Amino acid sequence: MNKKAKLLILLTVLALSVSGLPAQVLPVKLCCVAGEYRGSHINNQLPNCPVPQSETFSMTLKQGIGCGANVWGTILSPSGEIQNFNGTLTRGARGCCVITAKFGTRGHVTTFTGTLCMRLGKWQAKGTYTEINSSDPCKKSGTWEMKQI
Repeated sequence: MNKKAKLLILLTVLALSVSGLPAQVLPVKLCCVAGEYRGSHINNQLPNCPVPQSETFSMTLKQGIGCGANVWGTILSPSGEIQNFNGTLTRGARGCCVITAKFGTRGHVTTFTGTLCMRLGKWQAKGTYTEINSSDPCKKSGTWEMKQI
């Protein structure tokens, strides 16, 4: 380790000790992901079901004050169906964040989770979803992806 690296480490430790906060207590800022997104999803292939087709959607994603952990918004299908969702955002690896959310009624709920990462100045996401009590036996789970517009 060279002298500059040792000095940087020493200064960081000194700054943390002066602040009275251990390094693990310092707040980690979440991703600021609020915005408009366009994406697609496709159901997983199940036995005795037709080959699933990719479907598009638009999402308005809102976030708590100061890029907080609470997220909510709407998902709009091409047919005009609107789903309101609520969820949380947590810190992920490599500067990315993980969204976990759900929408639906008590009888038919869809949960989704995915990872949002910044690419070329815009957020992009990929994830999975699960439908609980779907009236369509061929729609149990699948994958989704979206890009900020």
